[in-house]
Amino acid sequence: MITEEILKTLEKEAKEHPHSPFAQHKLAIAYFNLGKFQEAKEAFKRVLKIDPYHFEAMINLGIILAQEGEIEEAKKAFTFTLKFYPKSVEAWINLGLVEFQLGNLEEAEKCYKKAIELKKDDPAAWVNLSTILIEKGQYKEAISALEKAKSLAPQMGTIYNNLAVAYYHLGNIEEAKKNIAQAKSLGYSVNPEFERLVNEDS
Repeated sequence: MITEEILKTLEKEAKEHPHSPFAQHKLAIAYFNLGKFQEAKEAFKRVLKIDPYHFEAMINLGIILAQEGEIEEAKKAFTFTLKFYPKSVEAWINLGLVEFQLGNLEEAEKCYKKAIELKKDDPAAWVNLSTILIEKGQYKEAISALEKAKSLAPQMGTIYNNLAVAYYHLGNIEEAKKNIAQAKSLGYSVNPEFERLVNEDS
């Protein structure tokens, strides 16, 4: 846990060692974990100014840019990373998220499948792939991906929400209701309009 005292120490260290990517990156990660994204953004930029090939900093900067709606800039960050580090599962997943936001479903699907190819036990990749499959109307395939995710991370609420959506579109209302209940029990915020539609059809 990052306390204010630890943060002040890291800030002091970064100030005393302005050309150390290690010191700047430790501070950037601390800001990021505390949700101080603007400070983290500037700190990651300082890291990359010192070391343009610091891929962890590049990925985290891309995540912040995506959160801020700078989608094209975020895409550049992930693409640059993958040019030199093509086995970065995190970069593939985040590039997939960016492609999805840009409406490039086929490209997003390729990214998630590449992430799965590199790391078959990453539940986030399976869940994100299911989102694309649902968007494409491939509900049975989405359920298959979600069952794999569930075997890896049974406490992930998103899995049950997506299962509910897939089952609803297949006309299996009982399974949809069951998965909505499970998602909510795990603290997932189910879309109330979707829940209303499911209940109306039951």
